[in-house]
Amino acid sequence: VCTGSRPAPVDVPGLDESVCLTSEDIFDLDRAPASLAIIGGGPIGVEMAQAMNRLGVETTLLEFAPHILSREEPALTELLAGRLSDEGVSIHLGVAIERAETAGGLTTLYAGDASWRAERVLIATGRRPAIDDLGLDAVGVKTKRRGIVVDDRLRTNVPWIYAAGDCAGRYLFTHTAAAEAAVALRNMFYPGSSAAYAPVPWTTFTDPELARVGLTEAQARKRLGARKVRVNEWNLSHSDRARADGDDLGRIIVVTDSKDRILGAHVLAPHAGDLISQFTLAIQKKMRLTPDFTSLIQVYPTYSTSVQQLAAEAIYGKLRQPFYRLARRVGSLLG
Repeated sequence: VCTGSRPAPVDVPGLDESVCLTSEDIFDLDRAPASLAIIGGGPIGVEMAQAMNRLGVETTLLEFAPHILSREEPALTELLAGRLSDEGVSIHLGVAIERAETAGGLTTLYAGDASWRAERVLIATGRRPAIDDLGLDAVGVKTKRRGIVVDDRLRTNVPWIYAAGDCAGRYLFTHTAAAEAAVALRNMFYPGSSAAYAPVPWTTFTDPELARVGLTEAQARKRLGARKVRVNEWNLSHSDRARADGDDLGRIIVVTDSKDRILGAHVLAPHAGDLISQFTLAIQKKMRLTPDFTSLIQVYPTYSTSVQQLAAEAIYGKLRQPFYRLARRVGSLLG
């Protein structure tokens, strides 16, 4: 079973379906609307907000969470939100739409005492598995809200039925659907031959792109404890390539354990979706930020050199720590 997913509906009293758009039909418009309100600040909502704004559409982005892209590192989403705001996107956080009304060709969305008006409304509140009409209950296949229940070999509770991609509800990406399909096929013909993959990278295709693989800082600290986690950062303002391109907004964050083994990486930069691949391999092979990345020669001048510079800075930080501790000790003795 590989039936994918469809846009999740939103239940807003008074919202006229005829003014609503999704990521699947917005590209069918004959003309761009004068104004657009987007409900949902996830990847689709943020990508479309920047794209439509750059097409000259007055764009408002409404998100329930305290940050856009709530699964990403907050420090990077704040930088990206700043870029969108500077370009003209009106971003409102902590918004729960309560009702809507359409009159005179405009739809007004209400949340408490606040309201926003737009010609069209884009629903970007996620996706749901496309499994409603498959008759899975007739053969006893277990499902849950996120999709068909499968094991790490993509097999359902019915031994001869497998599921892969969005309908299995694990990761809703084209690249993971392809990987899962390969795992399922191998296990159909050679049972027990291959388990599902890890780790999984993904990218939000804004400008600059935002990519991630592995754990966030908060997830790592929760799993290992705060004392066993290190966070390494490098700003693109130090990148010669970024300076040459005339846009140095961006940052690389690498989360490691106390032995410098890479647990997660987060990149806000042009071509971040390409940069993240080397961190995906690093996590898969249990590589360390130092010395593995300090000894890796990167092509100059590219954004990849920032990865090597970040690793070098991690070494310098270790060398400076004893001197910092000595200085604090001397300072405390001198009162």
